[in-house]
Formats: sequence, C-alpha cells, structure tokens
Amino acid sequence: MKPEAIQIIRDEHLAISAVLYSLRYLVKDMRKGGAPNFALLRAILDYIVSYPDRWHHPKEDKYLFAAVKRRTREADGLIGRLEREHALGYPMVENLKKQLIAFQGGDAHAGEEFFDTADRYAELEWEHLRTEEDVFMPIAERVLTAAEWAEIAAAFRENDNPLFGIKPKDEAEALYQRILSLAPSPIGFGGDTPP
Repeated sequence: MKPEAIQIIRDEHLAISAVLYSLRYLVKDMRKGGAPNFALLRAILDYIVSYPDRWHHPKEDKYLFAAVKRRTREADGLIGRLEREHALGYPMVENLKKQLIAFQGGDAHAGEEFFDTADRYAELEWEHLRTEEDVFMPIAERVLTAAEWAEIAAAFRENDNPLFGIKPKDEAEALYQRILSLAPSPIGFGGDTPP
C-alpha cells in the first residue's frame, strides 16, 4: 500500500495541473483573438502564489526532499534541480503579475509577453510535476521508512500556520472555487477537485 503522503502530494499536483491547464487554455484562446478574462487570470495567479509557491513547494523542500537527502545521496542532483525549479517559479509568477497589469492597462506588447511567460511557466511546472512523480517519488518510496512518510503526511495535512493565522487549504480551496466559477464552460474541470 502506498504511503498516504504520496496520495496527498498527487492530489495537490492534480489541482495545480488543473489551474495550469486553465491558464494555458485562456492564453491559447486569447492568442486566437478571444477577449481576455482578467478576473480569471488574476485568480489563477493568486492561486499559484498562495498555494504552490507559498505552501506546496516549501513543504516538499522541507519535509520530502530533506527526508530523502538523509537516506541517500543518489537523488542529490535531482533534488537540487527540483529545488532550483521551485525557486524559479516565484519570480516568473511575479513577472506574470506585472505583465498582466500592463496588458490590462493597454500596453501593446504586454499581452504577447504575458502569453509567452505563461506558456513557459506552465511548461516548467508540468515538467516539474512529472519529474517529481515519475522520477523522484519512486526513489522516495524505496528509501523512506513508514515513520518518515507519516511525518511528511502530517506536514502536508497541516491546515493552520499559527505564525500567520491563516488556513492555506481553506484559502487555496476558495481561490480554486473562484477559478472554477470564473472559467468558461469548455475548461470546466468538474468543481469538486480539492487543491
């Protein structure tokens, strides 16, 4: 039986992928002349900042990657790459936010810059998620103990951050539901998938 933490991480990856799909769908539609849905684009970027970048990736770094590093050196290069990709995501999203503001403000070049950056970001994240699941997780499954998996699962299940007084899962779920409510029907991922 697979550790609970693996399913939690895969569920989070699925929600992140659905949001990335929505972003790519909107960019493709706008490139074909579709009207920009700025409210939906802002909600997508808010979700990416509030959930993957602030909660999901740091927990992978602090708990999952650290546990594997303590057990084996065979994944050091891969972990280094995954951590660098985590670090690359935040500045790309900040750049996307600036480009979106300029695009909404009528800057003639900002729309195309936003489209290109959004495509690069989505591609980076999808490749990153695939690498974690297809390459890294089998190593983690092989080397980690049940106690280590339990600690990782507890970290990923944690809902409250007492330092900030917020509930990341609740915040992410609200943003995710906002994306679903704003998304045009062809995207419709089925509203009940948790972040």
